[in-house]
Amino acid sequence: MFKAIVLISFVMAYAQAQQRVIVLPTPSEDFIANRPSNVPTSARGEEYRIGPDDLIEISVFEVPDLTTTARVSATGVISMPLIGAVDAVGMTTREVGAAIEEALKLKYLNDPHVTVFVREYAAQPVSVIGSVKVPGIYQMKGQKSLLDMLAMAQGLDINAGKTIQVMRRVNSDSLERQTISISTQDLFEDGKTEFDIAIQAGDVINVLTAGSIFLVGEVLKPGEYVLRQGRDIKASQAVSLGGGFSKEAKRDKCLIIRLHRDGTKEEIPVNITKILDGSLEDVELSPNDILFVPANKVKAGLMRALDTTIFTLSGRVIYRF
Repeated sequence: MFKAIVLISFVMAYAQAQQRVIVLPTPSEDFIANRPSNVPTSARGEEYRIGPDDLIEISVFEVPDLTTTARVSATGVISMPLIGAVDAVGMTTREVGAAIEEALKLKYLNDPHVTVFVREYAAQPVSVIGSVKVPGIYQMKGQKSLLDMLAMAQGLDINAGKTIQVMRRVNSDSLERQTISISTQDLFEDGKTEFDIAIQAGDVINVLTAGSIFLVGEVLKPGEYVLRQGRDIKASQAVSLGGGFSKEAKRDKCLIIRLHRDGTKEEIPVNITKILDGSLEDVELSPNDILFVPANKVKAGLMRALDTTIFTLSGRVIYRF
């Protein structure tokens, strides 16, 4: 008996020793942090051109005292021992190296050999804002597309609408911007690769927030419902979203209340009884519409709830833009 107990204990201990604790890796800080990149951003087949705030490392062959690192200033220059300021912005590393060699030849060295290396690429900012999980300013790491930049922001959040705007300068010498609008459905669901456009340094990517509809009255779950990724919804679907009608719902006298940005109010009668039996076409709701389901008997509480929703929504529609 004692030997059996010892044997069982040994087997259990051995089994436990064979177990391994698997620790899933945490996301790298560089994935979400706004840090300089060590990978350049340039079009395919082109050399990277140095920008402001890049960190440059300069080495002079067989002259270690002249080896230095320098941050490119806002005025576009770097500072070198002996020769002082050297233009860098808009130049390739080869061009900067050649300029330093020429300056050293004038007074100090007969045949200098200079190597220039960009240690940190810090002049490639792209702002990702709106309905993404981690909005912020990101330094691009290599040539990036729209999907790449959205992935850096950890993707869309649950309130993302149906439109992504990419705002960029018309040219480098102008403050004027153009806006490119892209459908989230085209990009994510339909996989249309032509909409995965190349992103340029200085672009602003804005993922618009989805609109909402409001259910008021005799439904089981009245309230505000976000239209995920801006999906269209019809009156009968909205009722289902709200858990269906209550027992006292007046199904043939529903009303869509639509508020316009000029302050006007539109009322659209909806007979959901006939929509459900197929004798009437369903009515599509727009963002910020109110679907009001009245009761068979007049209820002051329902009218107060409707008035409150209209008042709240009026401010949102008129002053949002």
